[in-house]
Amino acid sequence: MTRSRFGIGTVMMTAALALTAGLSVTAAGTAAVAAAPATLTVPLCQPLTAPPDNTFPGTTVVADNFESGTLLNWAVKTGGDGTASVVGTPTYTGGCAGYLHTSSSKGSVANLQKAIPSGTAEVYADGEFNLATAGTTGATNPYFRFFNGTTRIASVYRYATNGQLWLETLSPTAGWVRTRLTTAAVPLSAWNHVQAAFLPNGAATTVQVWLNNSLVYSSTGVNGPTVPVTSVMLGSESKNQKGDLYLDNVIIKAATAAQTSCSATPPANTMPGQTVVADGFECGNLANWTVHMAGDGTAGVQSSTVYDGTLAASLVTTSNTNSLANMSTALPASTTQTDVDGWFDITAIGPDGNDVPYFRFFTGTTRFADVYRYNSTGQLWLRVLTPAGTYSYVRLTSYSVPLDSWHRVQMEVVPNGTASTIQVWFDGALLYNSSAVSTSATNVTTVMLGSEHYPQPASINIDDVIVKAVVP
Repeated sequence: MTRSRFGIGTVMMTAALALTAGLSVTAAGTAAVAAAPATLTVPLCQPLTAPPDNTFPGTTVVADNFESGTLLNWAVKTGGDGTASVVGTPTYTGGCAGYLHTSSSKGSVANLQKAIPSGTAEVYADGEFNLATAGTTGATNPYFRFFNGTTRIASVYRYATNGQLWLETLSPTAGWVRTRLTTAAVPLSAWNHVQAAFLPNGAATTVQVWLNNSLVYSSTGVNGPTVPVTSVMLGSESKNQKGDLYLDNVIIKAATAAQTSCSATPPANTMPGQTVVADGFECGNLANWTVHMAGDGTAGVQSSTVYDGTLAASLVTTSNTNSLANMSTALPASTTQTDVDGWFDITAIGPDGNDVPYFRFFTGTTRFADVYRYNSTGQLWLRVLTPAGTYSYVRLTSYSVPLDSWHRVQMEVVPNGTASTIQVWFDGALLYNSSAVSTSATNVTTVMLGSEHYPQPASINIDDVIVKAVVP
């Protein structure tokens, strides 16, 4: 990591002159009138302050607290009445912060961009942001944008219409895929800590996003680009993208490969079979699963609601068209029995008549059995596909399963046509046990958690999941 050496030279002499005149300092180190609210004070930078740092892996590409009084660490682009400067207030730490101003006027643009060294794979971006003026309805205010050459391949931004945090990734097959990361608005005129990790790898692209130190999105199954990140941009890429954005303590790192510090012991139980998946999600990703998301559905890992350890999975879907989020695992060929075990905390549900699934079992692409919470009553139900192609239903509880609380669901499924075996435990109590279940399935190939179809709105937290298979 290298520190700026511009604190005792010509640039700071220019800054000193600017202080006297009440001006800001531009990327070129020259004094210029700052296009900013009159309440701003001139910079009082602290150039001997050590650069910011974090615990992300990789090599530091840039670490800038803007205490040099310049933007010389960046490629700066402005147009129209857009400005990029260093100001003395507001700051997150120290005496200075970066400031990007754009308006809705024709040609207004302002951004900072940093090239990523070739040969690296994963990029980590980290910074404090204070958005004082948001864009117009329907517009966005970007925090980090990731590029390959001149093509933007991913972006984390605040949506001006409702203030929510969103992720946008470029899919090679579906164009732009947009994922809502928060339901609450990111507050204006306040410092917010935004971090993102991005590893382009085609259909196995890894993306993680944190807001104010909370992991709001994590997936290793994003259908993204196959090309590497060559630069990271802060600020407005497009013209007429109105905003007043202050930034501080920005760090960008690049790693040669995806890195993980996962060392947690996976969950275990005494159910029969060989372990296919045992996941407490402490690795911070869904790498053990096949993840499917569509619309504004999200599947990731979060740290705010966990049963055990520090992380748990999260599946969130809405009533919007195409909203879908699930995670599944394939079972070994010729599996005759599967035993599953997991902890679930349902925090939001959809309308009456709909349901929130726990475990679903498939033979090929056909679902033949599942256990779910029925929205109308909150009761636990078992559903089985009969040989006639219709569904039979068994109510497992007379009481409503409470929301916003952790519950353990365990099942044993042995598909054998009209002599199938299914057992269901809930919070350790055996609720159902039959070896005469009549179903169409004679084998089981896949276990799924989450929404199979849409609309199926829900918010589900999941922890300590174990899937086992009995193979002759």
